[in-house]
Amino acid sequence: MPFFSDSGPGGFQPKRSFRFLVNFTELGDTRYMVTDATKPAVAIKKTAHTILNHTFNFPGKATWTSPVTINFIDAIDPNIGSKFYNALLNAGYVSPDSEAGLITGITKVQSTSALGEVRIQQLDGGGIILPAGVDPGELAGPVDDTMIIETWTLKNAWIQSIEWGKLAYATDDLVKIAIKVEYDYATFDTRGEVLKV
Repeated sequence: MPFFSDSGPGGFQPKRSFRFLVNFTELGDTRYMVTDATKPAVAIKKTAHTILNHTFNFPGKATWTSPVTINFIDAIDPNIGSKFYNALLNAGYVSPDSEAGLITGITKVQSTSALGEVRIQQLDGGGIILPAGVDPGELAGPVDDTMIIETWTLKNAWIQSIEWGKLAYATDDLVKIAIKVEYDYATFDTRGEVLKV
């Protein structure tokens, strides 16, 4: 197999950082407002056993580290800021302006239900070899399963923080919203097959 190949099957095809989508099953379609996202990370702690002059290291517990950070641009429609404020309310947050607000709290069940499943999907380029005489426009359509080369699913995901952006008269930048999503663990799926350990 040639490592670099401009044509033919089996050529080198790296994953590209700009081909991705992020989905929240309970927030409606926010995919096209995402600007960047981090993938999950895991760390395995070590434990050591020392005997005489020697130390032997053993793998310990696996911990999914650092929340996933996802940045969005805000818009009037879809109003991303409103979607995440409502997710905060659906997680159980109540303004402390009444007795009910003082005694109401956020729970994990409500927090995870507010977002639903969070999926980060890496996409292929979607290129195909067209039969003779077929117009490429006839085959263009929405993202389908053949374009998704990997899917990370965050399990029991909940919002750790929301930043509704920055305003300034000195710039004409787009308003950005940043969220951090905490999770218990993540699963990895490639081309429809969950990798088993």
